[in-house]
Amino acid sequence: MASAITISDHFTRLKRAVQSALGVILRVATFLGVAVFGGILSSWYIASNGAAFNSKRHGPWIEWTTAGRFASDPYSLIRQDRNGMLLYSSAFVSRYEASFDDSQRRLHSACHYAIEGRLQENAWWSLNVFDGQGGLIANESNRHGFNAATIVDQPDGSFRIDLAREARPGNWIPTSRAGRLIIVLEVQNTTGDAVLPDDAQERRLPSIKRLSC
Repeated sequence: MASAITISDHFTRLKRAVQSALGVILRVATFLGVAVFGGILSSWYIASNGAAFNSKRHGPWIEWTTAGRFASDPYSLIRQDRNGMLLYSSAFVSRYEASFDDSQRRLHSACHYAIEGRLQENAWWSLNVFDGQGGLIANESNRHGFNAATIVDQPDGSFRIDLAREARPGNWIPTSRAGRLIIVLEVQNTTGDAVLPDDAQERRLPSIKRLSC
């Protein structure tokens, strides 16, 4: 009888030890899974949407502050390599990207947008539109954007660019049936200083208004 009780106690202790070990293994595995998955997810998010150390937000625009630099942060380098980008250094040219309009609605080729604003005088700049994967949008006009030399300004010196599938008068960029859109604005002033005045940043960047959809 005593022998049976001893064997029973032995198996009980063994069972508890196994359960405890399995609990530790499960907790470690959960921790590692969360750490790995969370790390991958956060890295993907920062590389796609930026963070405080490599980007600034100005309304619908994201400014990539370390783009094209040799000493850029690893997330910007991953983003640049992943998308096959050949960028100007952000020390001389500011790069702004927008995937949403002023009302934070995702840009889509099914809609008609007006991009309006006024950039620095005597400054080189270019504005181009790409599909959601960063590729050029095929169109019969072979037109993908405008720059300081090709834009037709308004009488007051401002400009308006229309994004739409159908032809529009003035500065029109065809969007065909590209689906989601990305607008890329690059700005450089005559001194090579790419930074717009802080107190005028929001005002100087163009607005993106959806007119119809």
